[in-house]
Amino acid sequence: MLVKAKWNVKDSNGWHNAGTVFETEQDLGDAVEVLEAPKKAEPQNAEPEKEPEAAKAAEPVAEPAKPKTPSRRKSNK
Repeated sequence: MLVKAKWNVKDSNGWHNAGTVFETEQDLGDAVEVLEAPKKAEPQNAEPEKEPEAAKAAEPVAEPAKPKTPSRRKSNK
């Protein structure tokens, strides 16, 4: 992807000064401004598979956990 360095950045090709435009495949996070991102491949199946509603209803409902009571410490007197 084509990026522009916001400050001095090091990647696999070495150091790049602030304002330098360069090509990289690494994710450099906030250190760079993305100028041209690689295009992601579109999924083959446009519609995601839907789960049958009977399977959702068959799942047991979890009961809420009981709150724990604080433990007391023994004093060494």
